[in-house]
Order: sequence, then C-alpha cells, then structure tokens
Amino acid sequence: MNEKYSDAEAHRIAQLIAGYLRGTISKREHEELDNWIAASDENMQLFERLTDEKNLEEAAKWMENVDTEKALEEKKQQIEFNKPTVRKMWLRILPYAVAASVIIVLGLLFFQPSENNGTNGKTVVINDINPGGNKAVLQLADGRKIILDSAANGVLATEGNIPVSKIEGQLIYAKDKAAGNEIIYNAVTTPKGGQYKLTLSDGTKVWLNAASSIQYPVSFSSNERTVSITGEAYFEVEKDKEKPFKVKVNDMMVEVLGTQFNINAYSDEPAIRTTLAEGSIKVSILNGESSTLKPGQQAQLTSEGVLKTVDANIEEILAWKDGKFSFDGTQIEHIMRQITRWYDAEVIYELKPTDHFTALDVPRDVPVSKLLYFLEKTGRVHFKIENNKIIVKK
Repeated sequence: MNEKYSDAEAHRIAQLIAGYLRGTISKREHEELDNWIAASDENMQLFERLTDEKNLEEAAKWMENVDTEKALEEKKQQIEFNKPTVRKMWLRILPYAVAASVIIVLGLLFFQPSENNGTNGKTVVINDINPGGNKAVLQLADGRKIILDSAANGVLATEGNIPVSKIEGQLIYAKDKAAGNEIIYNAVTTPKGGQYKLTLSDGTKVWLNAASSIQYPVSFSSNERTVSITGEAYFEVEKDKEKPFKVKVNDMMVEVLGTQFNINAYSDEPAIRTTLAEGSIKVSILNGESSTLKPGQQAQLTSEGVLKTVDANIEEILAWKDGKFSFDGTQIEHIMRQITRWYDAEVIYELKPTDHFTALDVPRDVPVSKLLYFLEKTGRVHFKIENNKIIVKK
C-alpha cells in the first residue's frame, strides 16, 4: 500500500476483496482486483493474509461472540502496525467497514509481517526470475548482425534504397514507393525472454513474441508481399489490393489483403494456430485444403496435417501483444510453455496437475513469482523457484 490511495480507492479495494470472499465478484471486478494485487508485493501479501482460510475461520468465530463495532474500535487502538502507510490505508477503509466487515476484522487481527518462508503451500522462492524485455537481433542481407536492444536510436543501415532505423525501441523501414529489381532479405530474431516490434517498408506492423523470427524482403515485389515466420507474431497488415500479403509458416500459407491476426507456430505446441482479430484471411496447406476465417475464429493445423476451424478467445490469445498474461480455463502445460519462453526458465514437473487454470490480465513485466501466485490461489498447484528453474508441484 502507499499514500497515493484516496479514500474512494481504499473503499473500492475493500469492496473488491469482500466480493471475492463472498463469491459475488464479476469478471471485470476480478480483473480490477488482480491488477491491484500485481501492483506491489505489499498488496499481494495483504491479500494473501486476508483470504487465508484459517484466518477467515478464526475471524468468523471471533465475530460470533463480540460486539463488532466496539471490538473493532478496541483493536484499532491496540494494534501496532509495522508500516505507517498500511496503518493509514486501513484507517481510511474503516469508515466503509459495513460493506466489508470481515475484511476489516481480518486486517486488524492478522496483518502482521508474514513468517512464511515458502512452505505451507506457498511458492518457495530461492532466486526469483525477472521478466523478459525488448531484445532482438537484426540480420542484414550481407550477413551482418545488429543487436537491437543495445543499438542506439537512429539509422542502423541502408538496405537497397531503404533506410533501416531504430526509433523508440522499434525497428522501422522507410516507406518504399517503388520496388527495386533485386529482392533483398532481412531477418529479425528474438531470444527466449525477448520481444520486438517492427514496421516493414509497406507500412505493415509486426509484433514478435519471445523465441520467434521473421524473414522479409526489404522492398516488396510489384505483385505480392510474402514473409516467413517461426514462433509467434501478430500482424497489422497495411492494405494494398494490388499486392496480397502472405505469411509462410512451414507448410502453411496465410493470405490477406488488409487485416489483423496472430500466428502461433512454436515447434513445441501441438498445432499451428492462426487467429483472426479483424478482417478476413485464408489459411491454406500443401494438400490444397484451406479455411477462410472470420473475426474471432482460429485455424488449427495439427502435427498430423489436419486443418480445422474453431472459435477463439481473442483476449487470451492477444494478451502477450498487449503486455499481459491472460489464462481462461487453460491447461498448465500451455501456461508453463508461455512462462518458459518469456522468463527463459526451465520447467520441471514433480507432479502435473490436470486442472484448467484462470488468471486474467497479469502484467508481463513482473517477476515470475507474482504470476505463479495467481495460479497458486486455486489451491491446485504449487511451485518452487530456484536457479532459473520452476518446479511444478501439486
């Protein structure tokens, strides 16, 4: 907690936690609460203690046998808070205690520094793992490589007649109005724990996720625009009816005129998933089979070569591009593969849960322990973090 919280904000936090405990919280309110918890370690610790089952039981028994208002006032006078900002926060919440009396009781009775060293079902953190960031390598046509995260802003090279610049952490190719005779290719590759955004010479914007790559012409030909990717990328394609935009992924081709879509083609995933956010695209495979998608649909190409179309959870799929993790009834293996790529960590399963997990809108710029905390709140999985390894336990 900190002093920037107003009375209204303090009241809102109390309402959200009370709603969480009662089971009356909406999805939108749950997202709001999750964002508040992820904002600081102090918020997370307070939430843990206020929702601990043992503390809830003790508070319920205590409230059955006392004059609540009198006891609350006594506790307010007696308790010694360890941090002035926490004390101020709770004193501001107190006037609104009618809507969340159990929360207030728990806060007054039980908010003391946690002695938990990672046991009793909590994440054991020996060495936390920091999140990834803007990291990538640009490979020029002559084979030279430029590390983009350490390169200074400005023009990095001129490929053909196209200046290539780094501007505010993005790679930008100058607008190409006339294609040259020779097709020159560049490539951008992100490591595990890396991501990068680039704008191609036709104006198309590309977001590369961790452990991904894109190869593309510096200047597109007169009749089409074709790029190749590995890993995961999100595209906002510049419209040009005269030049269809195509993305090649192994034995699959995605064809568009102007649209927004995501392709997940990691080799350790069970299928290549192409998800359409806006516009229309056609997904084709070598045997001639194809599928035309509408917004909100996903084409899945399995390792057996089967192409099928399903409805997609757009918010969950595009969360990475918006700087978030979002899981909505997701299998633990799928979650941990994302964590492995972004935190460049090794995952070891002592026991693999079969449950599906939900954790909405968790920022990607937090240490991994904060993300794992939301998964642990289900009570169906626990973790140990040590030496860049995440051990999954049940």
